[in-house]
Amino acid sequence: MVSRENRVLIGSLLLVWLVVTVIGLTGIGAESSVLAFVILAGIGIVLPQLYLAATDDDVPGRQRVRIAAVLALVIAMLGFPAATSSERLIIAGLVAALLLAVTGYEFAAGYRASAAER
Repeated sequence: MVSRENRVLIGSLLLVWLVVTVIGLTGIGAESSVLAFVILAGIGIVLPQLYLAATDDDVPGRQRVRIAAVLALVIAMLGFPAATSSERLIIAGLVAALLLAVTGYEFAAGYRASAAER
C-alpha cells in the first residue's frame, strides 16, 4: 500500500507534468525561466511539503518547511541557462522571500516554545 506522503508527492509530480504539458501545448510562457522555477520548486516541492506540514503528524512541520526551503534553493542554484539577468533577479528574490519566511517561521516557533516554558 502506498503511503499518504507518497501519494501527495506523486500527485504533485503529476500536477507538474500536467502544467508542463499545458504550457507545451499552448506555448504560453514556455520561454520563461521564472515560470519554470515556480513550476518545479513551487508546485513540485514547496506546495506538497507545506501541505504535508499542515496535515501530517508523522514528520514535524518545521522539518518539512525547512526541506521545502532548502530544495527550492537547490533548484534555484541549478541555474537556468536561458534566464536573463532580470529573470535571475526575480528567482533570487523568490528564494530570498522563501528563506525570510522560513527564518520568521523559526523565530515564531522558538518564541512560542520559550513562552510555553514559562
